[in-house]
Amino acid sequence: MRVEHSFLFNFSASYSQGGYKRLHEFARWFDGRGGACFAIHPNNTHLIDQFPRNRFFVVRRPHLLRLIDDWSYLNEIGAVIGRPELYYAYGIPLYRRFGHVNWSHVQNVFVIRRHEVPLSLSNRLKFKLLANRFHRGFQLADIVSAESRYSLQLLDREGIRRPALSVNGSDDELEALRCAPTGERANVATLVGTISYKDLGESLRVFQFLRRSHPGLKLEVIGDVCHVPDAFRTDADIILRGILPRSKVVECLRRSRFYISTTQVENSFNAAAEGAFLSEEAFISDIPPHRELLAGEFADRVPIPGRSQPLLHTRRGNLKGVNLRSWNDIVLDTIAVFQDARLTVSPGGVDPGRRVLASP
Repeated sequence: MRVEHSFLFNFSASYSQGGYKRLHEFARWFDGRGGACFAIHPNNTHLIDQFPRNRFFVVRRPHLLRLIDDWSYLNEIGAVIGRPELYYAYGIPLYRRFGHVNWSHVQNVFVIRRHEVPLSLSNRLKFKLLANRFHRGFQLADIVSAESRYSLQLLDREGIRRPALSVNGSDDELEALRCAPTGERANVATLVGTISYKDLGESLRVFQFLRRSHPGLKLEVIGDVCHVPDAFRTDADIILRGILPRSKVVECLRRSRFYISTTQVENSFNAAAEGAFLSEEAFISDIPPHRELLAGEFADRVPIPGRSQPLLHTRRGNLKGVNLRSWNDIVLDTIAVFQDARLTVSPGGVDPGRRVLASP
């Protein structure tokens, strides 16, 4: 299948974790089929040489400027490529209709609904601002996607015309299921993500529980060390790895005996899938996206001393991957949803009664 440069995927606000994973896989897929256009963050300029059949636009937007003008750079891109058939905004609100079909992909559940979870003041303000912009932008979208059925249910109240489920692909996890484990597991538990709603205090409690029955167990923490509680810094068995590239994260998980995640809320099961299918065992919070991952799988609900809510416990050898999908399938689904929407959008590209929003 050849794809012309008529799709613009805007990943300019995402340069790490799940956002980078989707960007990389979309860029790889389209590069092998004629190429597409991508707006990217300056941290991801290495993709220009890696996938040369795509056309990349590097968006340099300081945080302060994004607060007051997060869309005018599209004018510059439009002057080069014209009006794209599909404009796909990942984790970025729609401020106006830019493509013939306009797609808003929700990256973070906090822009859909406020949750009673611990957040810093700056994050509370950021998510409140983004939520207002996203809710306005949904009125301009032909398609709104999220990464779990849970998030789509939260979107129901928005009156969205065409909701779409678009989970993250799990190529590494599917490959792990096909291949027999190689090498010995290290006596290590791994924790990925340090922002406050990941609830690191509870993760520490789980690690201490596991350490009692596994002497010498170490905990490796991957993520911004600025968010790590002091209790982690005074424990000799805890190693703060900082922010690592995705390849290193995968490497750490593949040699880990345990994966721990006590996150209170998520838009997707992306991180939990990596932990459960790459590590030997996983202890993950019992939240809706994690239950979606493990639907039809063998998992226990286990109590942890001192913790009010049980965790979901899995063993890699018992998992079948019934809810995992490849990136190839995810991209093909994206194209199919676009093609279906393309048939219903008015020739002028603006549906009757739909308005163009000014910059916030």
